Amino acid sequence: MSRIAVLIRTHYVDERLLAFAERLAAPGILDVYALADETRAALDFAGLPKVSLTAETVAGLGLYGEAPNLLWRCGDYGLYAARKALPQYDAFWMIEPDVRLKSDRPCDILTRFPDPEAADFLAGRLRPAEADWDWGAAMAVHGQPVWRCLFAVVRLSARAIDHLHLERRRLSALHAAGGLDPAAWPNDEAFVASSMARSGLAMHDLNDFGQVYDEAGFSFWFPVSERELEATGREDWIYHPVLSGQAYFIKLCRLAVRHGALDELERIVERMTGLEWTADEARGHLRAIDLVRTQQAIAAAPPPLAAE
Repeated sequence: MSRIAVLIRTHYVDERLLAFAERLAAPGILDVYALADETRAALDFAGLPKVSLTAETVAGLGLYGEAPNLLWRCGDYGLYAARKALPQYDAFWMIEPDVRLKSDRPCDILTRFPDPEAADFLAGRLRPAEADWDWGAAMAVHGQPVWRCLFAVVRLSARAIDHLHLERRRLSALHAAGGLDPAAWPNDEAFVASSMARSGLAMHDLNDFGQVYDEAGFSFWFPVSERELEATGREDWIYHPVLSGQAYFIKLCRLAVRHGALDELERIVERMTGLEWTADEARGHLRAIDLVRTQQAIAAAPPPLAAE
């Protein structure tokens, strides 16, 4: 039987993250580790073992290190570090801390999938990339297919990680030698999905073995209310991104500003009052929305005429 570990990819630690890790590890079926971005400071995960990621880690792996927001952009770097630090495992799940596995035993969702020998790469929303996808250009070389996925929950076999590491190192050398734009360095979703599609190794969407998510609840941007999920979420499903309280409102507000949907944001605030926030908190959120509207109106107003 294959040995599989779970990596919780994070740049912070709090009680909710530690509780999530404890629930995943509780049945003793899967080993759980923090995959910790410690480029700014060391993180204390109490009794949870960790794999540390620093600038020195990246250099030691022979990987390009000049891209902006490097470890956010290149989540696959953590897999190469874990493979090196924990060679006893045959595969790794990597999960972001704002993922929720809706089950009394979250590990049961992860153990339902085929052995890594039959599925080298598992990811949600795995598909050929649209021609206008922002991240696609960096992998659109020599007419080879460009694929994409959502990197919030992935599983890769050891041989897939080894293959991807070699390919990242090859591209790292080319990118550095060519003096290419650091902003053109491919992100994890484009690199991993496209490289796996070209490799001949077996890759599958998470839904290929029975549905465990839908696009409304497992998305790149639009958040799911944690309290609403607890009350009405579907059992044995995967959700992302799951937030609550102020973090949930801030995420919604940013999306509403970007898409011109402040009216819809007001309706969400009203609908979630009593579930996600109190009436007083809701009034604060509505005042914040009014402030955003005022700022937008000021920014859009024509400049005053100069005095003659």
